[in-house]
Amino acid sequence: MMGLLHDVGKIGVPDEVINKPGRLTDEEYELIKKHPAIGSGILESIEERPSLSVGARWHHERYDGGGYPDGIAGEEIPEEARIIAVADAYDAMTSSRSYRSVMPQEKVRSEIEKGMGTQFDPRFAKIMLQMIDEDKNYKLCGK
Repeated sequence: MMGLLHDVGKIGVPDEVINKPGRLTDEEYELIKKHPAIGSGILESIEERPSLSVGARWHHERYDGGGYPDGIAGEEIPEEARIIAVADAYDAMTSSRSYRSVMPQEKVRSEIEKGMGTQFDPRFAKIMLQMIDEDKNYKLCGK
């Protein structure tokens, strides 16, 4: 459930920014960076499942501490958010976007590998790499 709702905060970002076909301006990127806190605020209000907010708030944190919104690193980032981070990156790269088509599987694998220990928790990046290696026909791809 947490993974499905992690981007709910994008409802607080203008559609023209979310769907922009070209490169974002610095101002537009600052708007995008607000979606984790917006989503966390929305999900925290669900009294029966307040922990749903964890994935929304911290899925853009980086393992090396260079992410947002709070700049936390490593094990400070909740495990669920570290899992969502690598899954979300995979989904982004294997889905068609307004600004680019689906990336080839080899490029996706290379990007996940390159982000191990910096963008991604190495443990979960390795699991994603194993899944990619097992997906010989690229069926996990969101196309």
